[in-house]
Amino acid sequence: MCAGLCFVVDVTMKKGEIMKEKIEIRKGSEKAWLVRGANFDEWDIPIIETAVGTPTSLLPFSKCKKERDFAHWIHFYEQDDKFENLWTNPKGHVEKLKRFNGIISPDFSIYADYPLAEQVHNKYRNHAVAYWLSTQGIPVIPNVRWSNERSYDFCFRGIEKNSVVAVGTHGQMKSKANRELFTRGLPVMISTLSPHTIIVYGNAPDDVFGKYKTQDMKIIVFKSETARYHERKKGVA
Repeated sequence: MCAGLCFVVDVTMKKGEIMKEKIEIRKGSEKAWLVRGANFDEWDIPIIETAVGTPTSLLPFSKCKKERDFAHWIHFYEQDDKFENLWTNPKGHVEKLKRFNGIISPDFSIYADYPLAEQVHNKYRNHAVAYWLSTQGIPVIPNVRWSNERSYDFCFRGIEKNSVVAVGTHGQMKSKANRELFTRGLPVMISTLSPHTIIVYGNAPDDVFGKYKTQDMKIIVFKSETARYHERKKGVA
């Protein structure tokens, strides 16, 4: 037996035997119980079954503990440390999340300057948690996050085509570099997934989303918490 985790896959095995070996390895992986019963793509990303319906209001995960209006959908477009505990202790949050109408799947960061392995790991975490929450009866709309062209191989995986997706633009539009990365990836996402509805958390400027608003596609925009805060300060309804 190896010191630590090790395994060998015999490449001469038959196709069915290789799949069996992959399943056995997966059972011993980190938090394997989260993805029990899931369907996987070629990258072993759990596939999220997209909820029917769309939100009328969004609330950040960090505020859901004290919230008493359960008509919201919960989102994770905030700093990773505000929802890291959802990964370390998902069972501790499930009853709280069940009170709300649904969730946008987690948004563990996929930054262009992260090592590619870390980007893929965070993509996996986003889907593993979302899949498990869906098995607990919580409706889930998949969040789609990409970085640069290197991420296109994996970032659109595990998401149903011709359905509803969500994207976060908060923090993406002011920086020229971030805006360019988002703008380059958006048409790739749309051509890959062909969503009929895109939920946007943050700004949806016409020079980025305009041509899609005129197509047979629904764009639903929710202001960020920061924008709403500044509006409240100015007395804007």
